[in-house]
Amino acid sequence: MVTYAETLVGTTNILSKHVELDRPIRPDDDIINDLGLDSLGVMEVVADIEDHFQINIPEEMLSKITTVDDVARALLDLQNGRAVNAE
Repeated sequence: MVTYAETLVGTTNILSKHVELDRPIRPDDDIINDLGLDSLGVMEVVADIEDHFQINIPEEMLSKITTVDDVARALLDLQNGRAVNAE
């Protein structure tokens, strides 16, 4: 069973390859507003996350995911077979 810490570390590692910050990425960072990703950047990150975690993030979930924490929790729920409630 995958842990939240594992999904968070994986998510932040992937995001760090797509953004340049002078500080660590935090769970409460907004992917667009704080990390500066545009829609193309977000889709590239999603593709990398899906490849890394071997999972498919449904499109209807993407509009509900705004922070790094949202991504980590959605991945945790998807990998552990639970319904996702990212709001």
